[in-house]
Amino acid sequence: MLAGCAELKTSPDTAPELGPPLQVYSAEGRISLRQGGRSDHLKFRWERTRERDSVLFMSPLGQGLAELTRDATGARLHQPNQALIEADNLPQLAQRVFGAPLPLEAMAEWMRGAKPSLSGKVDGWQVLISDTLPYRQRRLLRVMEASRGDVELKLVVDDWDAPE
Repeated sequence: MLAGCAELKTSPDTAPELGPPLQVYSAEGRISLRQGGRSDHLKFRWERTRERDSVLFMSPLGQGLAELTRDATGARLHQPNQALIEADNLPQLAQRVFGAPLPLEAMAEWMRGAKPSLSGKVDGWQVLISDTLPYRQRRLLRVMEASRGDVELKLVVDDWDAPE
């Protein structure tokens, strides 16, 4: 009976939090987005510096489809053969690209480990970090799932690079 009250030991591979935060990184992986009967599968490359975030979305074969950037002056959407589109934030631009205001700004904080919790709610989105990995004295996300209404997003990071 006392064994049932014993504290559970957490192995390093199942740490309960993310972090400490990265200031600069690049991450590559895959995104799956389902909304209603529509399903999209993309690759991404997310680069962060102290001044800017840049997310390049690519087809499964690697063709650049859209690049979203954010800095102190706002957010911008670059698409091949299209005029530059500016907005106040990344979710507004994601709405134009994907038809849903994906929680990209909150995802950026989870990506860099600034939100240590493995779950949360942001702007009506339920977010769950379902897998993490150790990286240079840090714990970084490997799999993030987010849902809101009939929209489901799954982000899988395949490769991290952080110079810190």
